[in-house]
Amino acid sequence: MSILVTGAAGFIGLNVLEQLLTDGHAVIAHSLGPLPGPARERFAALPGSLAVVTGDVRDVDALRDAMVRHGVQRVLHTAALTVGPAANGAAAVSAFSVNVAGTSGVLQLARETGVRRVVFTSSTAVYGEAPFADAPLTEETPATPLTVYGYTKVAAEALVSQSRAFGLDTVCARLTAIYGPWEHDSGVRDTLSPPFQIARAALRGETVVLADGGERDWTSSTAIARALIQLLFAPAHRHDVYNLGVGHTWHPEALCAALRERLPPFAWRRAGEGESPSIAYN
Repeated sequence: MSILVTGAAGFIGLNVLEQLLTDGHAVIAHSLGPLPGPARERFAALPGSLAVVTGDVRDVDALRDAMVRHGVQRVLHTAALTVGPAANGAAAVSAFSVNVAGTSGVLQLARETGVRRVVFTSSTAVYGEAPFADAPLTEETPATPLTVYGYTKVAAEALVSQSRAFGLDTVCARLTAIYGPWEHDSGVRDTLSPPFQIARAALRGETVVLADGGERDWTSSTAIARALIQLLFAPAHRHDVYNLGVGHTWHPEALCAALRERLPPFAWRRAGEGESPSIAYN
C-alpha cells in the first residue's frame, strides 16, 4: 500500500515523510520542488521506500498518473500556500488557487482512483482571533476567519466535507502554531516560527529582543506528524475535524531560557519602550 504526501518538501510534509519511512511504509512524496538535500540523505537511510514526484498539485493529469502508477491508497494533503494577514492581489489569488482549487483536484482524484482515506491539513487560522482569547479553543468554536489564508482553509474544509457525500473517507486536522525539525524557508510561508528565529539567532551569537505577546500553544512538528499519521491509519474516526496541538500555551521566552543553558553566551531581553524586537511574531 502506497501513501501519497502532497506538499512533501514543506515543513510538515518532511516530518511526516521521516516518520512514515522510519515505520517502513512506501511513500510517494509530491511537491512543487525537490526535497532538500539533507532530507534526501536522511531518508535514504530509512527502511521505507520513497518515490519523489515533482509537480504542481493543481496539475490533475500529472497527479492522476502518479497516483495510478504507484497504487496510492491513502493521501495526506499538506500542500498549501501560507500567506500572511496582509496578503492581497496576486498573493490572494494564488492562495485560493493552490489551497482551494488544488484541494478540489486532490479529492476528485482520490474518488476516481479508489483511495481509502484522505487526511487534509487545515489550520486554526479558521478561528480568526479565537486562539488568542481567554476561552478554551475546541472543535466546536465557530469558524470566523479574518485572513485570506483562513478563508482558503474554510473553503477547502467545505470541499472535504462535501466529498464524504460521495463516499470518500476524509478527515480534517486543524494545525496550530508549530516549530521543530525540518522547518525551513520553503518560499510559501511569510514568517518562520519565533522558536526557529530564536534558535537561529542563538547559533549566530545574536542577542534576542522579544516583544510582549507571542504566547501560543507552540507544538513540536514531530508530535504533529505522529498525530497526522494516527489519523491516516486509524480504523475509524469519531469526528470529522480535529484540532492538533500541545494542549497548553507557552511563551517563546521559555525557549530562550532553555537555550541559554545549552549556549551560555546566549542572551535575550524584552524590548524596551520604543525598541524594535528582533523576533517577528506571526
